Amino acid sequence: MTEKKGTEAGRAWHRRAGELIRGGIRDRRAEPLAEAAELLAKAAAADPERRGRYAADLGVALTYRFELTGDLGSLRGALAAHRVAVDAAPGSPSRLSNLGLSLTRWFERTGETDRLAEGISVLRDAAAAAGADDSRYASYQSNLGLALTRWSERTGDASAAREAVDVHTEAVGSADGTPSDVAARLANLGMALMVLFRATGDKEHLLAAVDAYRKAVLAVPPGDGNAPGCYAGLGDALTAAAVAGGDVALHLDAMEELRTVVDGLGPDDPDAPLFLNQFANALRAVFVRTGDTLALDEAVTWRRAALARTPAGPDRLLLTANLALSLRSRFEYTQDLAVLRDAVGLLEEVLAASEGDLPERVKWEADLGNCLYRLGVHEQDADVLDRAAAALRQAAASADATHPDVAMHLANLGGALVSRVELRWEPALQSEAVEVLGRALDKAVRKDMPSAEIHLSLGLAHRTLFLREGSPGAYRDAVHAFGAAAGASTAAGRTRARAAQHLGRLHVAAGDVEAGLTALTTALELLDLVAWHGLERDDQERYLADFRGLGSAAAACALTAGDHQRALGVLEQGRGVLLGQVLDVRTDHDELRAHEPGLAAELAEVHAAIEAAATGATAPEPPVAAVPPGRARPGGTGPPPDRRRSAARRDDLLARIRRRPRFARFLLAPDAAALRPAAGSGPTVTLNVSPWRCDALVTTGDGTEVVPLESLTAQDAAERAGTFVAAVNANSWGTNDAIRDVLAWLWEAVTEPVFRHLGLTASDSPALPHLWWVPTGPLSVLPLHAAGLHTGRDGDRNCALHRVASSYTPTLRFLRHIQDRPTAGEPESALVVAVGTAAAPLAMAEVEADLVAAEFAGRVVRLAGGRATKQAVLDGLGTSAWAHFACHSISDAEHPSDSCLRLSDGDLRVRDIAALRLPAASVAYLSACTTALSGGHLPDETIHISSAFQLAGFSTAIGTLWRVPDLASQETARITYTALADHPPARAVNLAAREMRRNYRMNPYEWAAFVHSGPA
Repeated sequence: MTEKKGTEAGRAWHRRAGELIRGGIRDRRAEPLAEAAELLAKAAAADPERRGRYAADLGVALTYRFELTGDLGSLRGALAAHRVAVDAAPGSPSRLSNLGLSLTRWFERTGETDRLAEGISVLRDAAAAAGADDSRYASYQSNLGLALTRWSERTGDASAAREAVDVHTEAVGSADGTPSDVAARLANLGMALMVLFRATGDKEHLLAAVDAYRKAVLAVPPGDGNAPGCYAGLGDALTAAAVAGGDVALHLDAMEELRTVVDGLGPDDPDAPLFLNQFANALRAVFVRTGDTLALDEAVTWRRAALARTPAGPDRLLLTANLALSLRSRFEYTQDLAVLRDAVGLLEEVLAASEGDLPERVKWEADLGNCLYRLGVHEQDADVLDRAAAALRQAAASADATHPDVAMHLANLGGALVSRVELRWEPALQSEAVEVLGRALDKAVRKDMPSAEIHLSLGLAHRTLFLREGSPGAYRDAVHAFGAAAGASTAAGRTRARAAQHLGRLHVAAGDVEAGLTALTTALELLDLVAWHGLERDDQERYLADFRGLGSAAAACALTAGDHQRALGVLEQGRGVLLGQVLDVRTDHDELRAHEPGLAAELAEVHAAIEAAATGATAPEPPVAAVPPGRARPGGTGPPPDRRRSAARRDDLLARIRRRPRFARFLLAPDAAALRPAAGSGPTVTLNVSPWRCDALVTTGDGTEVVPLESLTAQDAAERAGTFVAAVNANSWGTNDAIRDVLAWLWEAVTEPVFRHLGLTASDSPALPHLWWVPTGPLSVLPLHAAGLHTGRDGDRNCALHRVASSYTPTLRFLRHIQDRPTAGEPESALVVAVGTAAAPLAMAEVEADLVAAEFAGRVVRLAGGRATKQAVLDGLGTSAWAHFACHSISDAEHPSDSCLRLSDGDLRVRDIAALRLPAASVAYLSACTTALSGGHLPDETIHISSAFQLAGFSTAIGTLWRVPDLASQETARITYTALADHPPARAVNLAAREMRRNYRMNPYEWAAFVHSGPA
């Protein structure tokens, strides 16, 4: 080929390559870029004189191909091409800038700092060669700012981040460039500001980053290649702002922005690991703030997905360490040791593979120390805690003294030392714990960082010293630290409630009962945040279990302080938290509607959304790309608001409502006067069991009186309850002896003192009084209604069944709520269900069903055997005033909302039943195992099958405390339904128990299990 023909061919190939490059960039397709690279290589060979120009465009094509595919070979080729281009025109700003940008990309992929340092130098040369008047000066500055940002991230050099912010600010101020260019520059500025914020802790930089990213999102064109980075950057910044300010709504905004990006990822998107990691960070932050394990599980899923798409290198180390962090969080919730060991193994793997000068290495060493800290606490192993403390000391010493992470490392070290000292006392370690926590707090306060967890650990350190040595100074310091943590409005509700609980118990230990009551009341008021409406029910139950006995402790303080009315109020507040939430959602707030109709309407809308979401949510599966990457946010469309968003909106609404003069206590605990109407039909007896004292709070229409239960202790109650549950579960030869023994103890320690106080000393009076029991703690599993001396010589005089007709209620508020519903009468319709299983047949179930069905004059829906499907039962409940179940059931102590009735095709769970709205329902008779059994980790929540039916709309529920023999169940049902012809349900249940007792006096296992809940 002649020189002339070579030139012509080269130019033709160049023109065609240019078209392919523009098309590939526009359409985000790698194939045209690869074709362009081949044409440019041919052009350079055919036309050596213009080799530099062809090389420049070749570098651009290969760089973009790398960004689309992640192919390191393309980037290597781009670097070589850009060097050739610069050699051909050493002073060309565009060629220098392209080389510098490719060097930056090389560092991002490989972590080679020498290339990044070279890139910064080359980019400085490019900007200097161009000058401020160059039309592309802003682009050159933006590339330089990006490299400086990466340098600051890599080295922790805050000065590099400041220079990056200055350079990006200058670039953003330029008027040139397309909307895509403007958006990219704003996003780069936001990224630099985020790096500067993380290096300094200055929230002004964080707020500026959020502002820059918001502007970038507004500027980026729909479908533009820069859109994912703009949205993801905004999500990242919003997550940081949410963590700094404790704003749940911001957390949800961050998730929304990042989900927009993740939903649009293609299967081969090279930026996918970055975006997936950012999304996982946002999800884990939601878990830390709210305790939402759905968010945490989703975070773990995305961490693994990001790792699967990341080759070996610094990025993979970072993602592996982040996965370990999420697994550690998962362990903190589940206490699954295998999960924690996985996290330790991942961090050891990361540290073994990382270079000593990586700035992240200090954090990874600290993360390993934190995992060991959790392991030591779980195993109660002082040696493991010593290893954890050593690792955390090293991390704190190695980090730059000005870096915000130092406060975190010191705080974690202090926490590990506190746990170590509590396990095995050493004065030197106690002093070190106080000293390092003080330093951590000082650094956090100086940088305006969240400090509630530090205050909590510091309070525990001072408390340990006070309890050991009685130091007044340690007491004072512990009070201050716990108070600061409890009052930190930006902290997680669990942290604040724990601090308030510790503070209350500390005051009591110091003899200041009134201060203890104030602190414990604060903890009670925080339980609504602990069991936040935006959480799944399993999460709510798990977190409330950490505060069992809190209401009883507060009530004991109030009683010691002589405030009987307040004792009843705080005890109500600490019981039935989840029941109370449902009542809040389902109650018409007439006074609010009368005075603040707009707020009332908004609250009703939010409550409806929360209840609609409460049917159950699942974490989304990782999506298969269904939309092109970089899609714009859907305009005006999208998924319906989820429970998290509705709960956050509710939090804001309640804050606004409580700022109104009449509503400062809106949806907070009612006072005793508001509870008194619940006792209009008979006294209520709330039994408070606390390590400090045990009492019965007897409420009548005249007020509340206290009956000290001097023969009852919390330890004895717990031991007796344990013995009782073991005996009824075993159903062995010794079961009835054990039950009679517990019933006699209940009579002497609990029921007889109450009856004596009320003047209920006569047995079998013509108009048997009606009394409602509200047991707490271990008493929740015991048959108070059957307490008595049941040997042959004692007759009926010393037996609760012959003194009162007993009912049970979780709380007085709940009793007041169901008193307004339809009461038992002649039902127009009834549902009767009878079903056993092949493995455990119920021979008398269908006999019982026939017997019950014959008692109803109205319409009866009878579902037996295979016809008793879940859907058929739900349909029947919707049209029936009465419901009778003769079937198996399961009481799940670990997850009480999963307790269930066993039907022919599946389980009808507590959560399914409670979600129903049955306004015409009246009586539910649940002739199945343990349908009224509380206990487990949540004895005071009263979550069981009977209470679920009452939430659904049944005013009355008749259930069981243990597994009743088949024949005894059928006989009890016969007697009860016969008595219902002339008596209300509570009296009918009482009469059935009395007749069964006459027949089987020495076998209370046969007759004492059935209990009544509901109005008179």
